[in-house]
Amino acid sequence: MAPIPAFLEQFSSSRLGILVDDIGSPRCALIAPAHDISPALVNRALGITGGLTFVAISPERANAFMLSSMARPLAAPAAVPDPASTMKVLTSVEAREGISTGISASDRAATIRVLGGTQPHPRDLVKPGHIFPAETREGGVLVKAAIPEGSLDLVRMAGFPDAALFIDLLDRSGSISPLENAQELARQENLPIAFLSELISHRLQREPLVARVAEAIIPTRFAGDVRGIVYRSRIHDVEHIALVKGDVSQHETVLVRVQSESTVTDVFGGHGPNSRATLHASLKAIGDRGAGVLLYLRRPFIDDKHGAIQSLSADGPQSRSPSMMREYGVGAQILRDLGVSKIEILSATPRSMAGLESFGITISSQHPIPEVEVSIRNTP
Repeated sequence: MAPIPAFLEQFSSSRLGILVDDIGSPRCALIAPAHDISPALVNRALGITGGLTFVAISPERANAFMLSSMARPLAAPAAVPDPASTMKVLTSVEAREGISTGISASDRAATIRVLGGTQPHPRDLVKPGHIFPAETREGGVLVKAAIPEGSLDLVRMAGFPDAALFIDLLDRSGSISPLENAQELARQENLPIAFLSELISHRLQREPLVARVAEAIIPTRFAGDVRGIVYRSRIHDVEHIALVKGDVSQHETVLVRVQSESTVTDVFGGHGPNSRATLHASLKAIGDRGAGVLLYLRRPFIDDKHGAIQSLSADGPQSRSPSMMREYGVGAQILRDLGVSKIEILSATPRSMAGLESFGITISSQHPIPEVEVSIRNTP
């Protein structure tokens, strides 16, 4: 069974699992559904790890509870990533009724159950308390690749309401446990383990990310008349453009260039090889072939920590960035909508593109972008 379906099958019954951030800062966390959580499960979780008790909640649930961001950043041990820099921590809370000091496993379970209740109400909580809610981003890991978003995605996919307990796995020194320790813990405790990279790939392969919204014939200097097709992202407020030359659905293999938006150089050019020149050269190559696709992807793929699109140049699920995987997923869904399944890639440099095959696109070969002539580079 595939990694995420296997995780969900065991997680639905055990209600406890491990999530590993194998994309950003090395981080492993114990996760559980907040809904109807038992004192015994909270006690087991606290016994496994000594981290702070967080509950990831959706923006809707945060609004329903009328929770706001903490006035000051949450203090954390030096060896632990600062939560204020990686997630939106809200004011700590306690259940209004049914608790004493708020510290015991039973008291913490009561507060967590309120946060995961089917009908959230602000009067059910008091502030401050011993449980730290963390507001997640809409779209989950497809928007932000982080432990809170991943925890909530997995809990929802397992059929529970939108609230997820997560606690960082720490070693005896108080540092974040390395992956090897988390894997050994999963074996000892018979817990399922999932990776953010697997979760992102799973969602990208199964969820519709784009919808065709407009189409027109566009005359171009380098490829003649092409069909310009606009696709709107379902998870970001942006639109992508496919420039299609010829009837690509009738070709077994189609020449394709995928280019991410770089507004300054796309519009104004620059010194030496640049994205504007690359666009022109790619269009010319597609025009010379008589059929092909240029995908121009707008910039929803900016990770909070990086601030820029990363290249599609890494091998394997452990090294692929979330930006790259989202780019794979969006590009593949647009190509499939155009009736394309086997492609020749136009690439400025040789790249490992193995990740595309998991999204239903077969790559037959890669071709360098033709040398950009001076007349093209200097086009006004």
